[in-house]
Amino acid sequence: MKKISRIIAGSLLATGISFAQVQMGGHAAVNFSTLWGDGAKDFEIPWSLGAAVGAAAKVSVNEKISVVPELNIDWRRQKNEEINWSTWAIELPVLARYNAMPQMYFEAGPQLAFLLSSKIEQDFDNYVETTDLGKKDALKVFEIGIDVGIGYSVMPNLDIGIRYGVGLTSIADGTKLDDDDQAFKNMQIQVGGIYWFM
Repeated sequence: MKKISRIIAGSLLATGISFAQVQMGGHAAVNFSTLWGDGAKDFEIPWSLGAAVGAAAKVSVNEKISVVPELNIDWRRQKNEEINWSTWAIELPVLARYNAMPQMYFEAGPQLAFLLSSKIEQDFDNYVETTDLGKKDALKVFEIGIDVGIGYSVMPNLDIGIRYGVGLTSIADGTKLDDDDQAFKNMQIQVGGIYWFM
């Protein structure tokens, strides 16, 4: 009886997977990033231009709901008159998408980032000093955040959207920067698109 139950359960799972529509595509976007947190509040950090590129998949649950995981390489930059902070990261957002209309959708979900490198350039009167947070072991490896967005399918294979992301954990270890409360969290507005080629 247990064997029969397992066979039936496996058959139902395989049937569900086979009926799920899966698409693959390429993702590209421009980012406008800044920082927030206890460490960032002491600086006037304007929104600065960056970019992201990667791949995406879309698993349709039904006509209204789908799950869209992405794998992106993200370049973040925060710059003012005194500092230029540049960070590279691999990002993995997993977004639940709801089609409110045939072409219009809302999306939201968690994002995990693997931080690759981060450097700060400080402009003094006579020279520029560069601090590599990776070499100082001040760069945290993982970052957790949350994304929300809205988009529109301008063509059957092309989605254009805007997304707001906020980091929930600091990208820098304050204990390595001589300040336990020195938290720097990512905040980002992203405008981009996904072209579905499969």
